[in-house]
Amino acid sequence: MRISRIRIINFANFSDLDVQTGDSIVVVGENKVGKSNFIRALQLILDPGLSERDRQLGLENFWDGLGEDKIGETIEVAIELTDFTDDPRLMAHLNDCVVDPGPPMVARLTYRFQPKANLGRDPETLTDYEYIVFGGDDPEMAIGASLRRMLPLDVQIALRDAEKDLSSWRNSPLRPLIEQLATSLDEDAREEIQEQVNEAQTELAGHAEVVATAERISERLVAIAGEQHAVPVTLGLAPTRVDALLRSLRLLIDSGTRGIAEASLGTANLIFLALKSLELDRLVTDGERDHTFFVVEEPEAHLHPHVQRLVYRYFLGSVDDGEEVTSPLTTILTTHSPHIASVTPIRSIVLLRYDAEQEATAAVSTATAPLTERDEADLQRYIDVTRGEIFFARGVILVEGDAERFLVPAFAEALEIPLDTLGITVCSVSGTNFTPYVKLLGPQGLNIPHVILTDRDPIGDGHPRVRRRLINLLELLEEGVNYRRLDADAVIARAEPFGYFVNGNTLEPELFTGGLAEEMKTIIEEELPIGDDTREALQEWVDDPNTLDEDRLIVLIERVGKGRFAQALAPHVSDDTCPDYIRQALERIRDAVT
Repeated sequence: MRISRIRIINFANFSDLDVQTGDSIVVVGENKVGKSNFIRALQLILDPGLSERDRQLGLENFWDGLGEDKIGETIEVAIELTDFTDDPRLMAHLNDCVVDPGPPMVARLTYRFQPKANLGRDPETLTDYEYIVFGGDDPEMAIGASLRRMLPLDVQIALRDAEKDLSSWRNSPLRPLIEQLATSLDEDAREEIQEQVNEAQTELAGHAEVVATAERISERLVAIAGEQHAVPVTLGLAPTRVDALLRSLRLLIDSGTRGIAEASLGTANLIFLALKSLELDRLVTDGERDHTFFVVEEPEAHLHPHVQRLVYRYFLGSVDDGEEVTSPLTTILTTHSPHIASVTPIRSIVLLRYDAEQEATAAVSTATAPLTERDEADLQRYIDVTRGEIFFARGVILVEGDAERFLVPAFAEALEIPLDTLGITVCSVSGTNFTPYVKLLGPQGLNIPHVILTDRDPIGDGHPRVRRRLINLLELLEEGVNYRRLDADAVIARAEPFGYFVNGNTLEPELFTGGLAEEMKTIIEEELPIGDDTREALQEWVDDPNTLDEDRLIVLIERVGKGRFAQALAPHVSDDTCPDYIRQALERIRDAVT
């Protein structure tokens, strides 16, 4: 089962948020955009830990855009559930909540904070309000605590103090495992453990050094208070029942030499999550619940980047074991971590952003992006930590490779366009297949402003490669246009209004003839062992750029390594040496995010 759609009306940051979601949900967005309020909205429907008072909202919970006229308005949160028809227990719970028989069948659960139904007049204060939680389209189909217990939202606030929870018997996720252990022991096992404990206690208490210490204490008591008032004492362990003994069990680390209190915060968080995972499995196995919506806010706290990827790849179901298994767990995360974003299933991203026109937070999702299976596979394979930043960016510059990835930020600095300040990410697609990224970032995807920088890549007398490349992109954006009848220059002209910019040839030769010849010559001479012929050719190209052998130059740069060469060249770029197509792209993306 999964949540397939979430709608939030007039609550907190949200005027009318409506977003479709994937198998898991990873919520990203800037600070104060409403990620915690997004989770809070789900809690109003599904969290069994919320009291009646928690669900009775205040004026501060209404959307701020309502102004002073909040009384009379209604807050509504609705979720749609699907993929539950294979589980008879889930079908039993949700049968009366179905709004679409499908396939796929869809059930809806709704929380509504509204003026009382039998009020008979306009509401005047919040005392005239009530909340209802119902299934399907019928407000009379009340959803109570029993359903929330079987399909609960289990929220873990930011994992910053896991050690404290692990040390507290009441809050520790170790507690249910120990309690399960206690109930699994039969009478014979209990008697055996009790006998072993009693023998150990007796042996310890009878040890000569222990007896001698007790005698010293008794003698000092007599010396202080006299024999009439002194109480004879011995040293030993208080009688311990098996249940109390089991309750005193503690997790140890480093081969049993240290307790959790001495563990690092990251280790404590990792242990906490492992125990929580076992607890969630047990609750479903024992029939105490049928499905869990497991929420972790800011799960990256104190975890090493590699561990972040491993842990949340597990929880997000991204581990490919060759089998498709229906899990009784839906994971929901809110995060700022590109490490977690990089292992998130590509259909699971929900991006929250502030809409200045609506004065409210809106949401977009990758669940509805027009990606083919091949597109998904490509993106899942190639989105690493660096590319994962695109999910957090206000704007994205898509480039072909490492050369542009290093040089474009340098040109931006020269043009006084602060990419980091503006929230703009430069993303290399490691090739020329921009199509999956445009689908992901485009209007039907995350709708993030983006531009593309690509080479013309001429081929003798034929059409340059960029023509086919741009046609593939334009056909995504404009239907009913026959681009194949257009020559390369016409296609390039049609692409520029969409933010797709092409250089006159290939980047490195353009930079050489555009004012960076001396610097590029110096880098080649410093990085490569070259002969006199090559040295003379380089000098000739510097003296007369018209004599440049472009293919030979590119071979030399590839011997250095395009990325390494670009890093060495980056400090030497300037406003004057910036190619026009890079300048146009930088100015366009700057204007799009400001």
